[in-house]
Amino acid sequence: MFPWIESAHQLGRAREIWHAALAAPFYAAKYAGMPAPMDWTQWRALPLLSRQELYDNAWPRTGTMLTVPPEGMIVTSTGGTSGMARYTVLTHAEWDRFCAEQARALALIGVGAEDRVANLLVAGSLWPSFLGGHEIVKRLGALHLPISANIPVETVLRFCREFQPTVMLSLPTLFVFLADLALRDGIRFPGLRLIAYAGEHMSPAVRTHLQHAFGAEVEIHALAYTSADAGLMGYQCRHCAPNAYHVPSDFQLIEVVDMERGRVAEGGEEGELLVTNLARRSQPIVRYRIGDRGCYTGEPCACGDRNPVLRLAGRAGDDFKLGGAYVAMAVVERAVETVAGRDGISPNYCLRIADEANRIALELVVEAGDPAAAAPHSETLVGALETAIPELGVARERGYLARLEARFVALGSLERSPVTGKVRHLHDLRVEEPAS
Repeated sequence: MFPWIESAHQLGRAREIWHAALAAPFYAAKYAGMPAPMDWTQWRALPLLSRQELYDNAWPRTGTMLTVPPEGMIVTSTGGTSGMARYTVLTHAEWDRFCAEQARALALIGVGAEDRVANLLVAGSLWPSFLGGHEIVKRLGALHLPISANIPVETVLRFCREFQPTVMLSLPTLFVFLADLALRDGIRFPGLRLIAYAGEHMSPAVRTHLQHAFGAEVEIHALAYTSADAGLMGYQCRHCAPNAYHVPSDFQLIEVVDMERGRVAEGGEEGELLVTNLARRSQPIVRYRIGDRGCYTGEPCACGDRNPVLRLAGRAGDDFKLGGAYVAMAVVERAVETVAGRDGISPNYCLRIADEANRIALELVVEAGDPAAAAPHSETLVGALETAIPELGVARERGYLARLEARFVALGSLERSPVTGKVRHLHDLRVEEPAS
């Protein structure tokens, strides 16, 4: 299990990071005139760190967030699917600690030296997942198959059929694609016993889809709740629900805050997550708005681990505006789930929103093994959207809606991040500046 530390000890560790951060010009200016936080009230009065600040001040743009010279380090980056790839710098010792924590998380879900691990994460573009996957597998002593997701999916399938991995590591997006092809072509992986995913939320429909393709006996667990910005933030035991994670209290401080009321979320309330890494000093991460929402369950876990359980609730601000209302992308995902699995329809989708003659146009594009066979489900999908989003009816009545369509495209044809391989689920052209 991961070490657990009590609240007072955690505050002391957080205060040490705060003091270390003052060596960076960015934090020295941010905290100018502020006393050292001696209790939780003073800690919660510290200003938050935004993604924009991290983007603007990270090395090599300015280097003002570094407490030491950029020597003996590794540079990684977030995926930038939100349009803002953020660089982060770690000493080699910090990188080793990050990887060791994630290896510990993978061991908890049963990966060991007897396994053959297919590393199907994305390599290159400063994205750390593939490199981290290598370090994790090495620490566990397992046989490593460094296949990556950068090659044609047909080649990925060939390697997996030849080497028969017992464990696969990748993003849900790639697992869905592999499952689609496996179902279409009748491919089986008899040695596979565990799918470990990271980087994206996995919905119940996607989980069902994968087990239908790979076998109901195959376990599906999150590799970890992690980010390039902050490292491991949560890990699963075999008792954790799909969206629940233990928080490693000696490695991360995660606060759940009700931003609207300006207070700590209490009693299982959802709030925005603020992350402080308790081990990183070269580029400290202090009260960082990671962009996720969640809540602490407040309940002990059956595994006996005293580290608290955090239940994720989606992205903070992961929505779009329609007729004055904010619509969560989770609503669109549930609409797609009503047809996923029928006639080769995949759970991978993209909602495209545009202005046409000053009216709103929505197009929901979904991958399918046979787009022609899936086409009759378009009306069902549109109906599911109209039922789930009442604002669409209002927009239609008032003449604000230019069109609402659903169509199917070939597997693998939706836009994916060249860095992480994630499908871009929302493409809101209304908020993007036209190319010059």
